Amino acid sequence: MRLGEPVEFPIFYSSTRLTDRPGTLVHYQEEQLTALPPIRTVLQTRKRNEGGEIPVQLHAALTEIGTLELWCAEADGKRTWRLEFDVRSATRTEIEARRTAGEMEGLLDEETWNTVESLIRAVFGPKGKDKPEGLMKRLSRALEMNRNAWPPTLLRRIWAVLIECEAGRRRSPVHEARWLNLLGFSLRPGYGLSADDWRVEQTWKELQGRLIHAGPMCRSEWWILWRRVAGGLTAGQQQSLAGPLFSALRSLHKQATGGKGGSDFNFGTHETAEIFRLLGSLELLPVSWKIELGDMLLDLMPKRRMEPVRDAVCWTLGRLGARIPVGGPLNCVVPAETASAWLARLMDSPHTGPLLSFAVMQLARRCDDRYRDVPERLREKAAVWLAREEAPEHFVALVREGGTLEADEEKMVFGESLPLGLRLA
Repeated sequence: MRLGEPVEFPIFYSSTRLTDRPGTLVHYQEEQLTALPPIRTVLQTRKRNEGGEIPVQLHAALTEIGTLELWCAEADGKRTWRLEFDVRSATRTEIEARRTAGEMEGLLDEETWNTVESLIRAVFGPKGKDKPEGLMKRLSRALEMNRNAWPPTLLRRIWAVLIECEAGRRRSPVHEARWLNLLGFSLRPGYGLSADDWRVEQTWKELQGRLIHAGPMCRSEWWILWRRVAGGLTAGQQQSLAGPLFSALRSLHKQATGGKGGSDFNFGTHETAEIFRLLGSLELLPVSWKIELGDMLLDLMPKRRMEPVRDAVCWTLGRLGARIPVGGPLNCVVPAETASAWLARLMDSPHTGPLLSFAVMQLARRCDDRYRDVPERLREKAAVWLAREEAPEHFVALVREGGTLEADEEKMVFGESLPLGLRLA
């Protein structure tokens, strides 16, 4: 097996060769074997520049959820690497075989993983006594890499041990806040690796809409978690999250615009910003919900009490009115007429800033679809406005010519950095 360079692990299944014993060498016959998406990755060690070839023994096991674990154990040493293939499509017709990109960023050896796992269990495990503060820094030091450089395969294993240690979040509000934060960080953006759909579903079932310590700190991390994995949530799950928030936001809108009645929207500045960002990330919400939310936010935006969260309002409007969704279907895109009205109001706003420019770009971005594009004259007005506001040149190009987002723009759309190797769908 080669270390330190890209390798491919092909995998096949058969519904006719039912008597072959494990370890048997068989000749490839196209009519008897069906290919599943291979894993392309880089097998890494603690020695970052280690390369060459080593002899390994292979061990395989089928997991309870239907994935295949393939262990590559060094024949003359103690190091092992674990690969996970999603083979569920071989036996379940409702699951489509997909090639995923996350594995391309590499796999760390088990010795490194054991160190990571023990640090997490020392905080959240049954016998854990370490403080949750600083866990991210301790993990980064152990891995000798910044957390934004952790490979997606490592992140998903962190998710697994956190779910196993779920009871550890109950110890204190700080434990729960750190647990929620790391859980969402390790599962973002909710897709991109084998069996991510199952992981998101398990997260939903495990949490069941309940916080143990329902203070502002944990609630903020709760909204951040669901924003991070929103791309893997179903339409029903997204509506379940948004429904109660809509009710509270309506009362705030009524109070702020009509000056009557009380408001059920009793959240602090930080939590309010995270709620808005979550709502903007739920692309599967009905179009009517998005239009109502966008109209309310535009009404609230000039209000003085919205000043601390105005950037979050702009970001949310940019996601709600985007001409090109991140991963949602086109029937969930708000109509061009709505986007045009929002765009005109944003450009008439006395406020400025990078996130206002981001929202204008998202609403005016050219997609060459007459049902989604705003009128040509308004789009050109937006391009001139962006140039005058000294927005990035690529923003102007996206409005006038269309095209794909650059890496830093994807980061802005998602709200933070994506795991290595993963792109917005």
